[in-house]
Amino acid sequence: MRILFFILLTTCFFCKVSCQNADSLTIFYIESKPFAFKNGDNYTGIEFDIFNEYAAWLKGNKNINLVINYKNYSNFNNFYTDLKSSKKTTIGLGSVSNTLERQKEVDFTNGYMKNVAFCITNGNAPDIKSKNKDEIVKVLGAMSALTLSNTVVEKHCNELKKLFIPDLKIKYQNSSEEILNEVAKNVLNFGYVDAVDFWFFLKANPGKFLKMQRSLSQSKDQLAYVLPKGSKHKALFNEFFNSFKLSKNYRIILEKYVGSYMTQNLAVN
Repeated sequence: MRILFFILLTTCFFCKVSCQNADSLTIFYIESKPFAFKNGDNYTGIEFDIFNEYAAWLKGNKNINLVINYKNYSNFNNFYTDLKSSKKTTIGLGSVSNTLERQKEVDFTNGYMKNVAFCITNGNAPDIKSKNKDEIVKVLGAMSALTLSNTVVEKHCNELKKLFIPDLKIKYQNSSEEILNEVAKNVLNFGYVDAVDFWFFLKANPGKFLKMQRSLSQSKDQLAYVLPKGSKHKALFNEFFNSFKLSKNYRIILEKYVGSYMTQNLAVN
């Protein structure tokens, strides 16, 4: 009986320790190549690959084993609304820009990548050679701006409307791919899209005739993981990433999905 009691006591102790070191975490993610997507049974993409490095770091350096659940979203507004009100054991992978407005509602980790946005017109549109009001109005004034609701690219369109084209028509689409397809079809459409989305679209659609208006490019923000207010993973991830961004693995992940040229422009220092 004493031996049996000792075995039971030991088993309970190890179970207790194991449970103390296991953390449940739910990942909200938007299916979007090359950031986060499912390939068969594997979760992959820039955000998932960096997150996996973070999970390994937690296990090796903090003795925390993550038990992960996944929830997929196709709509950014639903993703963001649910995350704001979710438990602190949630992290969002949605290629989300860290902005002052959003910081009032959610927490962000340090940026894992620069967020460069390109102004894209149909290839037949004239070039905008400088950020001059007359030139911008001449080229874009009769066009409609296509954008995504509640995003940084919408903010860029609104800035153009405020600063240069007060009567600019803004139309909402469901994805960057839709914006680029509509711009390619109609010279009277233009829109802002993230640099990575544009690069990925061109690889998949080499025959689309599109033009980047370089003088209107934007690069103010960074992409980051998004968290409910008060999550412990903000401080933990930042501790991890401060050293990881200097490693070869960080560059390898970016180059795997966007190539060496884009990595040089998008990697954070």
